Amino acid sequence: MKQYRDSAGHTFLYWLAIAGLLVLGAALFVQFGLFVLFWEQDTSRLSLVILGGLVIASAHAGYRSWLMDKECESVQHLALSGTAQSGNNAPSIAGDYQRAVARAIANGRNAADLVNLGTDLQQQVRAGHASGWFVADLMIKLGLLGTVIGFIFMLNSVAQMETTDLNAAKLMLTQMSGGMRIALFTTLAGLSSGLILGVQYQLLDRAAETLFGLIVAAVDTQDFRGSNTPPGANT
Repeated sequence: MKQYRDSAGHTFLYWLAIAGLLVLGAALFVQFGLFVLFWEQDTSRLSLVILGGLVIASAHAGYRSWLMDKECESVQHLALSGTAQSGNNAPSIAGDYQRAVARAIANGRNAADLVNLGTDLQQQVRAGHASGWFVADLMIKLGLLGTVIGFIFMLNSVAQMETTDLNAAKLMLTQMSGGMRIALFTTLAGLSSGLILGVQYQLLDRAAETLFGLIVAAVDTQDFRGSNTPPGANT
């Protein structure tokens, strides 16, 4: 059962390593005055909204990685003792799948008929973080939206210029630079946030694939034919 012991706990540890790098990056971000620069230069405040979303989504990814490791512990207990409940009677994906397979076999279905259960299992292990990729993509799109807003500010300053006076030209250039700053800062925030979230949810996707394989392997090695009572039914 070494494969189960090796799998448990690693996802959250990997996420903690990523989180540590993010905390270090955030400290440097503040230390070198980049946060103040974002605050002063991006008058749309869209880049700060994106960075706030990054913090919330990263916390969600950390929570999901912790749950993944708990599920791996349930699979380990399932492989060792035949039940996925490890003392606290908490429900688990592995236990639900085990009971579903037991009921199906008790009702006379064979292994070829259990494909739908496997499909449902695959959806369950990914369901908790499936929206993460949408959030990562949303961050990038918000950055592009900020780019459009910045260019609108730039074009608006040009459209408002009615004279060729030197002072008016200076004012126009100032307004254009403000729009350019909005475009650049929001694009930078959106792209970087999307990439960072992509790394975290890619980690969760790989953990989900591993968990799916472990659950199927643990349940498929059990013999349900000797009893008409599904495992865990009396718990």
